[in-house]
Amino acid sequence: MSDDTRIPWFTGRTGEDHPCTLYCFPHSGSSAGEYIRLFHSLRTRFAVRVLQLPGRGVRLDEPELLDMKTLAAAVADGNDFTAPYVFLGHSLGALTAHEVTGRLLDRGAPAPLRLIASGSPAPHLPHLKETARHLPDRELAALLGRQHSPLPAEILADPEVLRLSLRAFRADLTVLETRAPSPVPDAPWPVPVTALRGRDDYVPEEHARQWAAHTARFAHRQVPGGHFPFRDDAEAYRAAVDALVTEAVHDYQEERNR
Repeated sequence: MSDDTRIPWFTGRTGEDHPCTLYCFPHSGSSAGEYIRLFHSLRTRFAVRVLQLPGRGVRLDEPELLDMKTLAAAVADGNDFTAPYVFLGHSLGALTAHEVTGRLLDRGAPAPLRLIASGSPAPHLPHLKETARHLPDRELAALLGRQHSPLPAEILADPEVLRLSLRAFRADLTVLETRAPSPVPDAPWPVPVTALRGRDDYVPEEHARQWAAHTARFAHRQVPGGHFPFRDDAEAYRAAVDALVTEAVHDYQEERNR
């Protein structure tokens, strides 16, 4: 596919008529559509764009990216992030957004006004859950069903269709489980980081709060729900994100007017 016809990394509205763009980095096994639907009602306030990775959706024919360094480099190199914008990542998406932010800072590119790290331990902490990327298809499908929703019976009944249906989830698990922890920077980042966590998340609060080691401006917010608070109480999650983006834009405008 040529550069002129390649499918964009992010889908959704552009920020031409908005004060800010919210770039969303989905969790493992998810799709861009879930986040577009989640934040649909906020699109009159700021642009919403969602990462669509190879190997799924409209990019189904492209090979998956299986390690964090390659993934982050591809996203950072393949997009022109024009200020002002905010990064929001959930779970694996938070770690991906962090890695992309680091690459942008290293090259002196415009950085996000804020990184909202949702449902994720700090990036210097090791992956603590048991590995699942090598599970047989039916066991992996059961895990996917517990984390998201059960696959339809017709998919489970056809081994080849099941294998293809699990491609994206298995690729995401490979990225997550093989990722090397990111060291705490010698100097804290100038990018503010907010750890956003469901009160009943299995990610311990102390692990979420350790994002503070990576930034000069840290905040911690909690919302109702578990590891997927936007499924437990979408309205509360949207309101929290809306407030955080609005606050980031206000701070940006205040800084420009000084």
